[in-house]
Amino acid sequence: MASGVLSLFREHDRLSSFKSLKDSSRNEVDNRYSVSIPKALYPVVADDVQRALTNIIDLASPGDYTSLTDTLIDLLGILKETFSDQAWREAVLPAARSHAVAGLMHECPFTRHSFSRPRGYPGDAGLIDFVYRHPAARPAQEAATEAGRTVMAFTVDVAACEAVRHRRSVLAAKIDEAAARREMPAILSVASGHLREAELSIALKGGRVGRLLAVDQDGESLAAVDGYRDSVSHAIETRQATVRQILTDRTDLGRFDLVYAAGLYDYLDARVAARLTRVLFDHLQVGGRLLIPNFLWGVREEAYMEVFMDWYLLYRTPQEIERFTQEIDPASIRTTRYTEDAAGTIGYLEIERI
Repeated sequence: MASGVLSLFREHDRLSSFKSLKDSSRNEVDNRYSVSIPKALYPVVADDVQRALTNIIDLASPGDYTSLTDTLIDLLGILKETFSDQAWREAVLPAARSHAVAGLMHECPFTRHSFSRPRGYPGDAGLIDFVYRHPAARPAQEAATEAGRTVMAFTVDVAACEAVRHRRSVLAAKIDEAAARREMPAILSVASGHLREAELSIALKGGRVGRLLAVDQDGESLAAVDGYRDSVSHAIETRQATVRQILTDRTDLGRFDLVYAAGLYDYLDARVAARLTRVLFDHLQVGGRLLIPNFLWGVREEAYMEVFMDWYLLYRTPQEIERFTQEIDPASIRTTRYTEDAAGTIGYLEIERI
């Protein structure tokens, strides 16, 4: 969990010795003040970063990296906040990745899985299973070092991961709500991953869903979903398709009473997100609903995720999320509702077709 304001002050103090920040000026970009550093000084930035990491690495106790991880998350966050985006990408991030602390963090199976991208892309369903603390991730956890497990215990307990676990419950509740609104509803999950929300849905288990189509680009994810046909519901179907194929209407998915895309929009630029929203809205039955979650700005672990997990999300403001509807004819929308989880970590846009 967050170590508090005192910890953040301490991390700011660690930057007081940075030679690269002496006599530096701050520029305002996108309402954020960051230090302008000439590229010629990037080697000095890298030396500063490595020295700061060396100064905290002794927080690693044998078999327990909890204190190190907590401090590291705050330090990286301050560095990302302080330096310009270019200096972050070209100087700070490479320096942190090449430091010995990276090896300690990669003893964590959650962090290492993300960085190694075993399925070739970030944020795969296997990674989300770590966040869910799902039994499928247990073998990798048990194979990790004792210290690596302490990193994972910390990182999967942060607010962002708690928000993802809550999102799973929200999706299951929306499936049940659809079954309460419509008899034997048709439901579409886009970029379904392992469809773990199916395990939590009372309506699915109770045989009150007519069809749940899980669409994903990853055949390995869909193979896991196929297993739910016997254990959860015979109403579950799978279809392998990419976002591009959905956008070009080459999938013939059908019409649905509920459509949702759990974590997909966190990776889509604004133009593609708006276009996909229109296409998915067109797949709704009369009175159908489209649910779109997206991470909001302010995730404390953002810098750690980028450095040691190679995991980048597109964070948005509530206004940016609401603009997903901009390509939909307003006359076809009955209601638009925006909500957030209690911590303000993920925003949810729900659009109902008239």
